[in-house]
This record gives sequence, C-alpha cells and structure tokens, in this order.
Amino acid sequence: SLYTLGKNVGKKALYSDVLSSVRYIMISRMAKPEEVLVVENENGEVVREFMKDTDTINLYKNMRETLVYLTHLDYHDTERIMTEKLQHQVNGTEWSWKNLNTLCWAIGSISGATMEEDEKRFLVVVIKELLGLCEQKKGKDNKAIIASNIMYVVGQYPRFLRAHWKFLKTVVNKLFEFMHETHDGVQDMACDTFIKIALKCRRHFVTTQPGEACPFIEEILSTISSIICDLQTLQVHTFYEAVG
Repeated sequence: SLYTLGKNVGKKALYSDVLSSVRYIMISRMAKPEEVLVVENENGEVVREFMKDTDTINLYKNMRETLVYLTHLDYHDTERIMTEKLQHQVNGTEWSWKNLNTLCWAIGSISGATMEEDEKRFLVVVIKELLGLCEQKKGKDNKAIIASNIMYVVGQYPRFLRAHWKFLKTVVNKLFEFMHETHDGVQDMACDTFIKIALKCRRHFVTTQPGEACPFIEEILSTISSIICDLQTLQVHTFYEAVG
C-alpha cells in the first residue's frame, strides 16, 4: 500500500545519515582478506605474511557481509565515499599504507553488489587511479603495498574483466610486471591472482579478441621465458598451471 511505501521511504530517509556514517567507518576499518599476502609488521616493515590469522579472516567475512548489505541500501553513497577516499590517496591528503589497504579491501569486498553498469564506471576509475599511484609513488615498500592492492581488487572483479578486454589485458600485463618485483609476497600474489583470473576468464585468453592479431595465450607463450625468469620454482608451477 501507499501507506507502507511512505513509511519505508521515511525510515530510509531517517536512517540515511547514520547508515552513511556506518559505511564510512566500515570502509575505513576493513579487515584484511585472506588473499592479501603483503602486510606491514609491528616494526613498520612491509613483509610477506606466512601465518593465516583465522580471527582476521572471520572478521573480514563479517565486515564484507555488512558492507554488502549497506551497499544494497544505497550503492551511490558507498561509491561516493570510496571515490572521495581514493582521491585523498592520490592527492596525498590521506596517504598511508593503512588507509590505502582498508579502502582497497573494502572496494574488493563489494564485488557483485551492484548493477554491472555502475560497477564498470566505478572500476574504470579505481583501476586507473591505482595504476597511476603505482607509477607516482617511489620506494619499494610503497610499490609493494600498491601492487598488492591492485592485485586484490582486480582479482575480485572477474565479471568486469570478462566484459572489458582492454582492461583484462592491461591488468594481466601488470601482473607479469609484478612477477619481476622481488619484494616479499608480491610475486606470490601476482601468480595467485594470475591463476584466479585465468580460471575465471579462460575463454578470453584462447580466442582472438577484437583488435588483436592472435589469441592472448599465444602472445604469453611466445614471451614466457622473460615473464617467469625471476620466479621461484613453486611460483613457476603456479604460472604453468594458469596457462595450462
């Protein structure tokens, strides 16, 4: 009935400010997902994580579920907060490893929570800004943190990558770049993300895409020795599993 509809609209308006604040807090404090291997230790050093922390993983799952619900209630507010926070990373006003991490973990957590068109528009901005940040920031630790966030975000959005060949190719070539980055954890994450994307987007690797002379897999195989030359044995196994 119109009465019920009016009541529901009224409730939504009544709580919108509170819910917006909750979104902001969740995005600012997002827990670390399991896939992220590059972490800052208690001494402020960027290292590879070897021990899985089940408490953190469970906290991430709970926070992700909550943020997905909050995003369903008002996607555009979630996007607005995330976009503003991303701009503050790029212009340096809020730049820190922790701030970038929590933001990117939150962005990755809402995959599939909105319409494909909204997701596309948002992700084009996110990926471009993160790639730009990677070029802009100097220092191995900065680059390792940014790389881990790029890899986490792109690994969470196979639907977007399947629909946008140019972005898929750019992202995979960036992963190949990260395979030469000897900072702890970056190569492992690059291989893990590559196999994840290869499994979810396999058809796009084996068919000739618009504007390409041959399937992407042929291109990869022809340059494979230069892609894997800096990887460890286990990482090479993961790589071959992905292209297989």
